[in-house]
Amino acid sequence: MNYFDYFKIFLSEILKKISDEKENYLENIEESFTVEVPSKKNFGELSSNIAMVFSKKLNLSPRNLAELISKELLKNDFVKDVNIDGPGFINLFLEQKFWYKQFENFVASFDNYNYNVDSKRICIEYVSANPTGMLHIGHARGAVLGDAMSSILKEVGHDVDKEYYINDAGEQIKKLVKTIIYHKENPNSDLKKINKEDYYPGDYLVGISSMINRVDNDIGKEVTELIIKDIKNDLESLDISHDNYISEKMMASKTSVDQLKKKLLEKDLAYLGYQDEPDSSKNQNWKKEKKLLFRSSNYGDDKDRALIKSNGELTYFMTDIIYHLNKVERGYDILLNVWGADHSGYVKRLTNATLQLSKKKIKFKIFLTGLVNLYNNEKLLKMSKRSGNYLTLKDVYNEVGSDALRFMMISRDAKSTIDFDFKSVQEKNKDNPVFYVQYAHARCKSLFKIAQENFKLCSDKTSFYSHNLKLKEEIDLIKKITNFHNIISQSAEFYEPHRITNYLYELARMFHNYWGLGKTNVKNKIIINDNEEITCSRVFLVNIIGSVIKKGLGIIKINCPENM
Repeated sequence: MNYFDYFKIFLSEILKKISDEKENYLENIEESFTVEVPSKKNFGELSSNIAMVFSKKLNLSPRNLAELISKELLKNDFVKDVNIDGPGFINLFLEQKFWYKQFENFVASFDNYNYNVDSKRICIEYVSANPTGMLHIGHARGAVLGDAMSSILKEVGHDVDKEYYINDAGEQIKKLVKTIIYHKENPNSDLKKINKEDYYPGDYLVGISSMINRVDNDIGKEVTELIIKDIKNDLESLDISHDNYISEKMMASKTSVDQLKKKLLEKDLAYLGYQDEPDSSKNQNWKKEKKLLFRSSNYGDDKDRALIKSNGELTYFMTDIIYHLNKVERGYDILLNVWGADHSGYVKRLTNATLQLSKKKIKFKIFLTGLVNLYNNEKLLKMSKRSGNYLTLKDVYNEVGSDALRFMMISRDAKSTIDFDFKSVQEKNKDNPVFYVQYAHARCKSLFKIAQENFKLCSDKTSFYSHNLKLKEEIDLIKKITNFHNIISQSAEFYEPHRITNYLYELARMFHNYWGLGKTNVKNKIIINDNEEITCSRVFLVNIIGSVIKKGLGIIKINCPENM
């Protein structure tokens, strides 16, 4: 049991006792409040909002309830002091022996920790790039984010399927086929003069066209398969794969379309009607025609959206609804999608359509990824996918490798912009975060090896001599280490892999500072010194730090070398 769970249970018991005395019986106490590490150290080692959450239900002010809770907290041998801050936050200061006990528990359960999650069947769809060209750096961000989410969710105990939705139908495939035929018929054309409205730009599709032996409008499947093969190879370089590849063309059968249309009309979620001319329309041939429209304006959209065009063709919206209802029918409890920021206007309508039509209660969440700005030695690289001049995932991978690319793509929350500088992630210093973390692990292993060669007592099974770890830096490291499983739990709960990269970087920083104490204070001779018992206690701590870093990097599929 980690210390968050320990104090959640303890605080719940205190509140239950108070509520029972007032004959005001409370339910679901433990699920309703938080215990967390305060942002500032002077606010304590742990903080809880329990008094503010339950004060009204007990007819007390938050501060009065906090005072009652604080009196009970001080009866715990592990609690050194309690103070009440602001409107009623309870801040706890803990005895050193508490952290020693937590460290012992952490070590004992490290290899088989039980996250105690209510396991769910989860389908996470990510990448799903249109098969009309190579993956670019924006795709790389969504790919790594989705893959890291999958790994973290599996780590805590969920049943996860990773899925790629292949958009192999519709207008983009017609344009793709048209582009391939053009290159077959015009092998020496000037790519700069190609009409970007009619054809896809870039020289990649010239190479694909050379692999096609015939010229007709039925080559769409063959071309799509060749491009998907290249996409899979690019993803494999980042250790990314999918369990399922779902074809839009196969999904949108006549039967599935007719069934969905019937459901939509029966539930009054759709109707046959007219759309207003788009404000941005420059097409003089635009006509006001009757279409099947989804009532998306009832769910926060600015207007109702077309499901089936007047000529009978399906919109992407219609095929996406069919696809997501198919996920529900396959028995998933949670649907997660990782999309690019250009899909922002699409989120509400698809989410609401899926939830309204689903026969079972599910959770559906769509994550939109922010931009990735690429720099070379602080100089911004300009890219344009429209012109065909853009850095591909393969370009970036060849420049910096998988580890740096994976780490940087999940170094911030999904919506935030990431500034990725090639020079920084190739340097061997703290400005290169993945190197900084990997180097901490290598240092841990080096220290452990030296200690084993020179001290008989030092081994990975060394007893934990808690009384030897008295330095402030050592206690801080213990606090950080014992928060590891909570970080993993939160990363899974909130679908935020950046919590892990941030944690590992901070742990590495604390360890490098600890390592450096010997240089600033020779008297301490950190970490290996003349006292074998103290040395082995410190080396044991260091070895656990190395194990935590290795485990954390392993979860997000980043290598952890022992020598650097």
